[in-house]
Amino acid sequence: MNGIGGAAQYYARTLLEVLGVHLMEFGIPEAMWHIRAKDFPAIVTLDAHGDSLHVDVEKTTGEALAGLEPTGKR
Repeated sequence: MNGIGGAAQYYARTLLEVLGVHLMEFGIPEAMWHIRAKDFPAIVTLDAHGDSLHVDVEKTTGEALAGLEPTGKR
């Protein structure tokens, strides 16, 4: 799951409890945090079936960019 970058204060309001932290040797942001949250707004970007929003967005935007023609000279 992914959340919107820069929205930590907003997300923090949804956290109810820290259940545990693992892999702290990677640093606080990269550690594996086990939390309990309520109404946490996030987007599932990779599901259990292997579907990836990242791949879909890259393909769609690549097709859209390929269809654009350059406008003007630099």
